Amino acid sequence: MSRISTLGLLITLLATITCAFPAFGVEAEFVIHISVDGLRSDAVTALGPKHAPNFYRLRTEGVFTDNARTDADETVTLPNHTTQITGRGVAGDNGHNYTMNKTPSPRATLHTNKGAYVSSVFDVVHDNRLSTCLYASKEKFVLYHQSYNEIHGALDSTGEDNGRNKIDAYVFSEETNDLVNSYLIAMKRSPYNYCLIHLRDPDSAGHGHHWDVATGSEYLNAVAKIDRQLGAILQTIDDDPILNRKTTIIVTSDHGGRQDTTTHRPSSDAENYTIPFYVWGSGVAKGADLYKLNENQRADPATARPTYAEPIQPIRNGDAANLALMVLGLGPVPGSTINALQRLNVAPK
Repeated sequence: MSRISTLGLLITLLATITCAFPAFGVEAEFVIHISVDGLRSDAVTALGPKHAPNFYRLRTEGVFTDNARTDADETVTLPNHTTQITGRGVAGDNGHNYTMNKTPSPRATLHTNKGAYVSSVFDVVHDNRLSTCLYASKEKFVLYHQSYNEIHGALDSTGEDNGRNKIDAYVFSEETNDLVNSYLIAMKRSPYNYCLIHLRDPDSAGHGHHWDVATGSEYLNAVAKIDRQLGAILQTIDDDPILNRKTTIIVTSDHGGRQDTTTHRPSSDAENYTIPFYVWGSGVAKGADLYKLNENQRADPATARPTYAEPIQPIRNGDAANLALMVLGLGPVPGSTINALQRLNVAPK
């Protein structure tokens, strides 16, 4: 076994032993993990509180940074979403190694690509008798349904056997208004403990019209549409006694995009690897900067693009998986290396 593999194994073992419960006192029964595809951080600030009131509610009532990072090597959709649900970077022995970004063949899974099972946040939540869902607005997210279904999901070795199907509900719709409405109907009926919701609109606008943050641009209009969908989610939480004060929202993105082109490559471009990361909910600090809350363990990278070898990491979209599990009172994703000790602080100091 290589030195890097041994280190990854030790990190995971230590995390499993020490992090069975939330480290910072933030607990919730429900986590809504929202990935806004192609969201530049400065799109929200360009809209401002008048045109993005719900993003700003997350900022003022929760914790956030506008300077989080994607995966250290990739700034495309499926690799970065795989990082978000597995807590692993893309490359290397400890990475999930999934680099493709198209609708997979019906037999393709993360595991066949890696040559070994790749655990996810869905595994940990499901195997602890909690419910999960995936609401996706791009067809290629079927990759996760295929990877964690009743055939390809791992055997449940945690307590009672809850089966191999790790995702209780998989819903796909390109119309994100319909997608969110469907999700909210389901949550009112029987809330899922963890859900990943993928919203495509800013990415579609960016590819069609550039990632232009000028007033009135197609891209900013798409981000404003997402803000309205966030408003519907927040209103549902406010109005539902089951969800109110028991729900944490994590919002991040898979990549940004370049204002002068319709692409989010190369991955070395700061416009592409700079993304937001928001956390909102009961027990979460209010209006706090994530780097200031984590000043001894995370470093604001300014405009740099740190590798995973840096001893002090930036906040990354890959933090989402183990943060969600920490909030739910569960240990980390097996094999994860990003926030594997579940020490990302979102509570007041």
